[in-house]
Amino acid sequence: MLAVVGLIIGLSVVFGVTVMRQKAQYQEYRAATLEQGPLPWTLAPMSVEQCVEFTVDWAMACPGVESWCFNEAPQLTRACLGSRDRTEVCTALGDTVASTHFGYAECEQLREPVEGRYAKRSHKKFCAASYRAVAEFCRQGSAAPAPATAVPTR
Repeated sequence: MLAVVGLIIGLSVVFGVTVMRQKAQYQEYRAATLEQGPLPWTLAPMSVEQCVEFTVDWAMACPGVESWCFNEAPQLTRACLGSRDRTEVCTALGDTVASTHFGYAECEQLREPVEGRYAKRSHKKFCAASYRAVAEFCRQGSAAPAPATAVPTR
């Protein structure tokens, strides 16, 4: 019985250390790529597609637990979209943003060069989350650029 408890404690310590190490890598990556800037949309205007592509590329390179990166992806897309007036683009998209297929073809095209089953799966999640952020952004109104061009800090 004591051996089982010792084994459980040992595995918990190993798991805890591993997660803490991954969290530190994630925080370093986030700080280096997002917080220390400059963000690409502060240097030049980016299209909706460029915002999504940047977000997906950022998330695919993100170290650590996938859910941390996945939760960051829509926020990053919204920050990029909010850097300029998107009224014209959102008006042109119209009701297509309400479709569950919105962004599907675009994500398929972006995913073509990705190799590996699990990498493709992650890409699919990140891209879908980014296009949902585009749809949400357009439904909520896209006229006024956000006052801050940075990504919200945690």
